Amino acid sequence: MISRRRFITAAARVAGLAAGAAAFAGCGSRASLALRRPTSAGGPPISAPPTPAAPPPVADEPARPPLARRRADYPVARENRRAGTATWFAGHSGDAAAEGYLSSVSVSLGERCTLHLGSSAGPVDVDWYRLGWYGGAGGRLVRQDRGLRAGPPRRRVPDPATGLLEAAWEPALDLAISEDWTSGLYLAVLHAAWGDAGYVPFVVRPSPVAEQEEGPAPVLFVHAATTWQAYNGWGGKSLYDYNSSGITMPVGTARAVEVSFDRPYLLDQGAGLLFYWELQFVRWQERQRRDVAYIADVDLVRHPELLAGRRLLVFAGHHEYWSRGMREALEGQIAAGTNVAFLSANELYQQVRFAASPLGPARRVICYKNAAADPMSRSDPRLTSVPWRAAPLREPEARVVGQMYAHVVERPADWRVEHADHWLYAGTGLHDGDRLRNLVGQEYDTFFAQDAPPGTILLARSPVRPNCVDPAIPALHTATLYRAASGATVFAAGTYQWSWALDSFGRRTYAGVRTPLDKRVAIMTANIFDRLGDGVT
Repeated sequence: MISRRRFITAAARVAGLAAGAAAFAGCGSRASLALRRPTSAGGPPISAPPTPAAPPPVADEPARPPLARRRADYPVARENRRAGTATWFAGHSGDAAAEGYLSSVSVSLGERCTLHLGSSAGPVDVDWYRLGWYGGAGGRLVRQDRGLRAGPPRRRVPDPATGLLEAAWEPALDLAISEDWTSGLYLAVLHAAWGDAGYVPFVVRPSPVAEQEEGPAPVLFVHAATTWQAYNGWGGKSLYDYNSSGITMPVGTARAVEVSFDRPYLLDQGAGLLFYWELQFVRWQERQRRDVAYIADVDLVRHPELLAGRRLLVFAGHHEYWSRGMREALEGQIAAGTNVAFLSANELYQQVRFAASPLGPARRVICYKNAAADPMSRSDPRLTSVPWRAAPLREPEARVVGQMYAHVVERPADWRVEHADHWLYAGTGLHDGDRLRNLVGQEYDTFFAQDAPPGTILLARSPVRPNCVDPAIPALHTATLYRAASGATVFAAGTYQWSWALDSFGRRTYAGVRTPLDKRVAIMTANIFDRLGDGVT
């Protein structure tokens, strides 16, 4: 008989995670909200995005400051010359016999954190890996710990007011992050005496001391930890109905209004969304030896000092959930001249608040998605946990991104090129109207002229079939670019699946349709890095 956890995990894969989450709303709250102009009066539904004027001539970018490091000297380049191994990958289709989580979403070199373990299969061995390219092996073993004690996987009862669930296991290991661990995406692999391995993904931030000595990496990759946690159904509660169960919450459904990092990820044996969008991009940028460092999205507010000196911030995949502090930090960087690449869709959609857990600050994510239910709407309306474009916020994400969420696609659509003479397409051989096959999905963004920054241009205009019968939904994916007053460039691809065209690892199929590798997408990505980021040509 299939276990409940395996059933939920399999159902999440079939539903397509965010697609399943949006589908339960049908053409209701989320879908309709996405298309209403966020004015004080709410605004009428928009049947189609207005056609923008032809873009003005693209001015040259400001002169780039000289780069202090040569390509072969970048920390990521040096790291990927070390011997790798494929043993980090232990499958992703079973039930983990051991589960775990760390006391920090991200850890800096020289810092300490604790590993918490739960298992009914005896002591746990842990192998620690840094993920990257490593000649195609995908990871490097950096540490091993043997025979760690794990707590019993007791059934937890959610808080009846919020749905909060936490796995309060005792620490199994006090971990010191070695100074020779290069900033990056890491994975702890948990091996019990029997059963499938478990995973614990985390980020190692750059060391401020090391970056002061060598200079900061010009590109900063931002891991979507908050969004991963919003979709995490461990224990039967996430911020969504489609993978929540048990008691009905005050919002009227089973979904929680508060979730915690003090628990494992349910999906893919604890890997969370690792195998969906971010890992492919990480492999590509490290294969290309790009000069990049890594943070988690919570670090935008917890460690804003790490944003100093960057030329490009990269958001890949799915970055839906943002606190006000996160948004303001990003807006501040754009105002200061930092470029941004949203190689993603449905980004900056929901406002959340962070709260502390017994393990530390910003360990709990609060999101009611309903102003009437959120007590903060009365005491401090600016912090109400609703979509940014909704009342009482009325701060549409297009003001930052250039465009914003429309809906889920029924199946991936082709990217249709617009303004092929733009530098984004240089070297691709593409012409207006040419298509990049199956690149648009699983959700898509579209252009709203009244909310976009002045001078925003369209670089793709792609017909799609929304997963919803609603004439108010624009059936048109767009990709946009604008130049802020500071000179910063902000590019938004409007699709989750950009990274699927860059690397062959992981899950690259949605609705039974596979996104092929495409050298032209790789060239476009290199153009973004070359023009806006590390300047490697």
